[in-house]
Amino acid sequence: MQTWNGNKAVIDMTNDDGVIMIVTERFERRLAEENSQLRVEVSTELGKIRTEMATGFGQVRTEMGTEFGKARKEMAEGFGLLRVEMIERNYDLLKWILIFGVTQTAAIVGLVRLWR
Repeated sequence: MQTWNGNKAVIDMTNDDGVIMIVTERFERRLAEENSQLRVEVSTELGKIRTEMATGFGQVRTEMGTEFGKARKEMAEGFGLLRVEMIERNYDLLKWILIFGVTQTAAIVGLVRLWR
């Protein structure tokens, strides 16, 4: 008979709305606590990740700045050398054009005097 009374007591407790409300409230409270702990952990970890990313991006920016500076310097030197070569070529072309022009003018003047 003891078992039957125990079972009947359990059935009566589960049918009682007060017990169900208490159990539900406990469950909801524990769920809310766990949820808030999870939120704290997630926000902490996200904060760490943000800090790491900011540090990493800062390093990348620094490296990019130095590398772009080196590239600019190399380009400036290369363009400087290119300008020097172009000036030398232009000088040579101008020199030969003037020599050609003077010799052609002299030849034409010589032919004109020869025919007169």
